[in-house]
Amino acid sequence: MKKITIKISAFLLLTMFGLQVQGQACPEVYTDEGSYLISTCGLTSELYLTIDGTTGDLVWAEEIGSNNPTQLWTIQDHVTPSGTGFVQITANVPGAGDFTMSVDQTSFTGTGDKNIRISVRAGLPISDNTASNYGYDQFQRRRTSGFGGPGNDALFAKPPGEGGSRYGVTPSAAGEDVLFDGGGIDGLRFVLVEALGAADFDSSSIFISNPVNDELTIKGLSPNIKEVSVYSLLGNRVLSRKVDGRTSLSLDSSTLSNGMYLVKIASDSGSFTKKIVKQ
Repeated sequence: MKKITIKISAFLLLTMFGLQVQGQACPEVYTDEGSYLISTCGLTSELYLTIDGTTGDLVWAEEIGSNNPTQLWTIQDHVTPSGTGFVQITANVPGAGDFTMSVDQTSFTGTGDKNIRISVRAGLPISDNTASNYGYDQFQRRRTSGFGGPGNDALFAKPPGEGGSRYGVTPSAAGEDVLFDGGGIDGLRFVLVEALGAADFDSSSIFISNPVNDELTIKGLSPNIKEVSVYSLLGNRVLSRKVDGRTSLSLDSSTLSNGMYLVKIASDSGSFTKKIVKQ
């Protein structure tokens, strides 16, 4: 009887320990908008969310080092009209452009489907709630232990009609897909690389022609501004120009279809966007 009691007690202790490991807080958490490395929590060899340089897919990979842009993610509040607490997760890879983390729509069958694949698509987050792929790039920052407490070490996906899919599928090897499900809430490590700084220019001094026809004119640029880009409301970059110290520039917009676009003006430490209408 004593041996049976000891075995049962040992089993209960191991079970409780396993539950504690799954729900324990990771040492690094998401607190403020900024650039982060995002990795597994508790593996012998941590794996990082990475844009595969060959396929362009989102996979788990070993740390590349030197804050490689394929592993460096900017996390900030999602562009409106998303819900409170929703974030957008983006990366900028020199030579390849902007990428937005999003739910792979081919893996999502609809409301109630929690077994989904997380991928990336080219372009910025989508703010047009009438777009067919609106909402697939929205995530909710959470804690493994729930909503309370400082910082966040868990991540939920928020595709249309589904709110319970979360990171809970621990990868077993580098190169595996990033999968979410409706099971246990596993923790992620959010390693802060740099806090998101405010733009180092006064956006009120910048003039952007609006509406535009064949030419988009921008004036009042400061030396700190590096690039001007134009995006469709679906997040695709359609025009781009390096500033190179100029105080004004013009972009040929004659080939753009009529409609609404976003002009993004970026410096090393921040950016702002403005909607324009092409007529």
